[in-house]
Amino acid sequence: TILLGIFALAFAFTSVVKAEISLSGYTEFLAGSVDQPTADSTTNHGIDSSGMDNGTYTRITGNYSSTLDSGIDVSGTMNVSTRDCQGDKTNVCNVVDFNFLTFSGGFGSISVGERFAAGAAMLSRLTASGPSAEPDGGNLKAFFTIGDATDGYGDVNEQNYANNSMKILYSSNVYSGFSFAVSYAPNTSNSGLASTRNGQPTAAATNGGFGSFNDLVSAFGKYSMDIDGIGLELVYGQQLGNAGRIGGTDYNDLDESAYSAKISYANFSVDYRKNEAGNSGRPKNDGSGNNEGTSMCADYRMGNIALGACNLDSTVTTSSNTENTSTVITYAASYDFGGGVSLAATYFDFEEEENSVVDTDATGIVTKLSIGF
Repeated sequence: TILLGIFALAFAFTSVVKAEISLSGYTEFLAGSVDQPTADSTTNHGIDSSGMDNGTYTRITGNYSSTLDSGIDVSGTMNVSTRDCQGDKTNVCNVVDFNFLTFSGGFGSISVGERFAAGAAMLSRLTASGPSAEPDGGNLKAFFTIGDATDGYGDVNEQNYANNSMKILYSSNVYSGFSFAVSYAPNTSNSGLASTRNGQPTAAATNGGFGSFNDLVSAFGKYSMDIDGIGLELVYGQQLGNAGRIGGTDYNDLDESAYSAKISYANFSVDYRKNEAGNSGRPKNDGSGNNEGTSMCADYRMGNIALGACNLDSTVTTSSNTENTSTVITYAASYDFGGGVSLAATYFDFEEEENSVVDTDATGIVTKLSIGF
């Protein structure tokens, strides 16, 4: 079925669009050993998720490009097959199921389709671009059990990050170091499945909040500069979106700010990122909110070797006026063997607390063998 899909995609591109096309792929395999003294506030839990895993982001991707008679460049990306919606990966369904078209020229670029929003395009995120793509990748969680606090533990990324619902994204060209991007998503719950086309969620998210906002507008600005080889990137943006009513409960609309700063010199980079969502998406007048998260990371590259470290903290105030928190610390290293093959290892310390009671306590090492082709 996958091969038929690839041939059909190639035929469509060459016979209809007459565009230049290319096919590429990525696959990953993981193995982990984790010590988890506490799972969901229980110490004698008997849970052991150590072992091997087939990853989340394995995919085959088709890219195409062409030029209109007007001189405007047209390009696009379509993932023919992805693992993030298969088997036990449905909890991250449609993270890498891209299908979008981009028009670019002297006006900047306009992109339409299933892709990430402006925040993902602009904010510095060494949590995702580090040696093992962790902790942002979330593959570490395949090897231990996370908590289930009613109000969650806060978010370390902006709302609806890594969500590729249908949207429009405009990205400006760079003017004297300044650039900006704006995206609009009418229904962030729409993953392409017929059952998700309803513009109104019918159930609250796992943290008791309104998880999929409508009419979500993301606007971010960036300033980049270089002084004697020292690079500086500053990004600030805001997100606004509509919530609604579920089962007689009204939820707060989205009003969130996020910003990041990145400093780089030669092969070394550090960044700081913060998002503040307040009571966005929380039930109205129940007292919960103060949802915010921060990340600090460092990254060093030397030839085929990459080293990285990150610290992530998030917090949220519950309806009982208590505080839930999450802290993640990672140390990662990778080696590129050439030919698209790399091996990475991540040591992590993961902890969640609910009203000062430990819900999750896990430390371990996860290795990843990945191949890009």
